[in-house]
Formats: sequence, structure tokens, C-alpha cells
Amino acid sequence: MDISPEEIRERKFKTRWVSGYDMDEVEAFLNSTAVALESLAKENESLRARMTEMDAELTDVGRRRKLLEDALVSAQRVIHDMKANAMKEAENVLKDAENKADRWISDANNQVAEIKRELGALTTLRKDYEVKFRILLESHQEQLDAMRSTDREGGEHPVPGPLGSPGQVERRPGSPGDAERRPG
Repeated sequence: MDISPEEIRERKFKTRWVSGYDMDEVEAFLNSTAVALESLAKENESLRARMTEMDAELTDVGRRRKLLEDALVSAQRVIHDMKANAMKEAENVLKDAENKADRWISDANNQVAEIKRELGALTTLRKDYEVKFRILLESHQEQLDAMRSTDREGGEHPVPGPLGSPGQVERRPGSPGDAERRPG
């Protein structure tokens, strides 16, 4: 039953003269009831307004929560993608580094092999030079020995040619046959 405070205030009762209620008390009670009802109606209206505000806030909080959840899911997806991309990039960098290292090692091995070949060639060249130099030294030693022998005998010295080939005979002043050449 809906009843307003005004209806309570304006309500009139039939009066009876025989054993009835005191009209002043009834009116005072009706007025206080109207005031209480009016206060309750205002409080009820205030609570409804507050409830409407809270419903709006709750809806807004729900919307924000949904946005945050979506943002969180999106951030987790981005983080997952970034990790996956970082792992792929790290693998690529590692593969590139391994390939470069392999190339450097291969180049170094090739250089070592080339240096070994050159060293072998130089060793062979040195040995050949030693043999030729030993032959040259022996040839010169033979020529020196021959010259010493000739000096002891007082004869002519052969002049060495290139690489120990027999050369011309050098006549020393005072050696036999020198008088024949002197202008006379």
C-alpha cells in the first residue's frame, strides 16, 4: 500500500462522541507518522540515487577491469612474442658468429697450410743453396790449394772464372815466361 506523508496529514476521520480516541492525540500521531514517513521517503530516494551512482560506478569498474584484463592479455602476448623474437635473433646472431668463426678457422688453416708449403719450398731452396755454396767453397778451396802449391813451385796462377770454372792463367812478375812478354 503506497501512502504519502501528505495523505496522512490530510486524512480525516469521522468523529464519535462516545468512547472514541482523543482527536488531538490522533492528529499528533498522524503528524509524527507523516514526518517519519517523509524522512523515510527522502532517505529511500537518497539511497536509490546512491544505488544508481554505485551501479554506474560498478559498471565503470567492470569496464575498466575488462580493459585491464585485455591490456594484460595483450601485454603477455607482446612479451611472449618479444621473447620468441629475441630467441630467434639470438640464435641467428649465434649462427652468424659460429659461421664467422668457422670461416676464420678455415682461413687460418689455409694460411697455415700455405705457410707450411712456403716453408717447405724455402727449406728446399736453402738446402739447394747449401749444396751449391759447399760446391763453390770446395772449388775455391781447391783453387786456393792449387795456388799455394803453385806458389811453392813458383809457377803461374790460374784466375778463377765464374763458379769455379777454369780461368785464365795469371802470370806473376818474376815468374817463368814473364820475361818473354816484357817489352824489351
